[in-house]
Amino acid sequence: MTHISEAGPWVLALAMTAVALALALLHLRTRRSNAALRAEARTEARAAAGRYQALEADARSGAQAAAQASEARYRSMEAALLAEAQEAERARLDAEQQSGRIGGELAYFVDTRLPALVTHLRHRHVPVPGTQDPALAHTEVGTLLERALNQVAQVIVDTEQRVDAGAQAVLRATTAEIQAKSYRLQEMIEEAQFTFDDPEIAKRLVSMDRTNEENLRQIQATGVLCGAWPGLTRDDSHLGDIVAGAQSRIAGYQRVQITSQLSDPVGVVARAVEPLAVIVAELLSNAVHHTPQGTRPVDVSLHQVQAGACVVIDDPGVGMTDEEREFAARMLSSQQGVLLTHLGDPPRAGFATIGRLVQQFGFTVTVDKPSSYGGVRAVAFIPDHLLMLMDEVAQPMSAMSPALRKPEPPRQESPAPSAATGPAGPTGSAGAIELPRRRRQRAAQDTDRPAQQGPDPAPAISPDQAAQTWGAWQTGTMRGFEDARTDQEEGMQP
Repeated sequence: MTHISEAGPWVLALAMTAVALALALLHLRTRRSNAALRAEARTEARAAAGRYQALEADARSGAQAAAQASEARYRSMEAALLAEAQEAERARLDAEQQSGRIGGELAYFVDTRLPALVTHLRHRHVPVPGTQDPALAHTEVGTLLERALNQVAQVIVDTEQRVDAGAQAVLRATTAEIQAKSYRLQEMIEEAQFTFDDPEIAKRLVSMDRTNEENLRQIQATGVLCGAWPGLTRDDSHLGDIVAGAQSRIAGYQRVQITSQLSDPVGVVARAVEPLAVIVAELLSNAVHHTPQGTRPVDVSLHQVQAGACVVIDDPGVGMTDEEREFAARMLSSQQGVLLTHLGDPPRAGFATIGRLVQQFGFTVTVDKPSSYGGVRAVAFIPDHLLMLMDEVAQPMSAMSPALRKPEPPRQESPAPSAATGPAGPTGSAGAIELPRRRRQRAAQDTDRPAQQGPDPAPAISPDQAAQTWGAWQTGTMRGFEDARTDQEEGMQP
């Protein structure tokens, strides 16, 4: 125990030394291990930092590329949006401009083209303008406007014709009644002329009869214009008698001078007598109306031509303008329909009335040439199918008619119908025309005509002489009323 106790401190010291050495070694190993770990950690940290830097670089590179791509896409989208905005703005401006052009075109259509269309329908020489903007002429807008214009024109024409037909029907009925009463008044005046032999009364009756005759002519012309029959059915009549009768129907008849270039007693068939009288009366009234008083008289001459006969009226009046001449030609055309609303205000009904009769009977009337006196020459042509040769024994011409140009030598009786010859040509027969000769079935009435026309040279006449003279002057008129009366409802149709 003593030896153990003496050796104990040394053993303990050795043990403690060994432990210290072990601990030191352990400590060294630990430090080395920690250093290695730290080195490894540093290496790993460096590797991680490298990877991080690489990732960061990649990230930065990707972000930059993405940013660039995004920026490119943004700029592309911005450019597209800008282009769309500019296109939309241009479209808006174009739409506004188009809307303004269409609005201006519509305003022009309403303010200019429609009024021009209405004027054109009444005055054909007035043109209807086209579209204001030529660029719209062949577009849908221009086509629609043209369709609207045509439809408006058709509506106006249909409405005018419907209204005019109603107005003409009313006027036909009214003029028929007034015309019948005027003929009755004419008969009453004639009865009074043969009843009273006082010269003053006779003078007043003559004035009343003439006024009634003028009134009757206007009423008759108005009825004819509205489609009515002239109102009288007459016998076959001498052309000179018809013209002289037409002269007696107008105011200012004293200013008309009638001469005949006929060498044969040319007559007109019954159905065309009154229509021709109306035509000549209207032409004479127009000629006298436009001829100032104090000038030479209106010259009327009767001629026989190759295809018929004609009445030529030359007035020394004021003539006609181009517009008036065009209006007259349009009214006288057999192809032209007549509307009362197209006759002006006041209505110019004379040529329209003649146009109605021209269309119905086949006459030809022209007023397109100036007369030799600076006025107007009117020519009424009667075709040969409306003409005939009159029997001068059974139905002589009235004392008021113009004398034939010259008497012909007595004709040799032959069974064949005789020919009426017109003005001779170079061979003497170039103007020949054959006309039927008709004889009246009843014997000619004994007429009591005065031997000569003109005023009685005696300073005063007795009542009996006045009555006798007046009766002779009225013989021709009475003959017509004995054979034909007013026939308003069943007038002879051509």
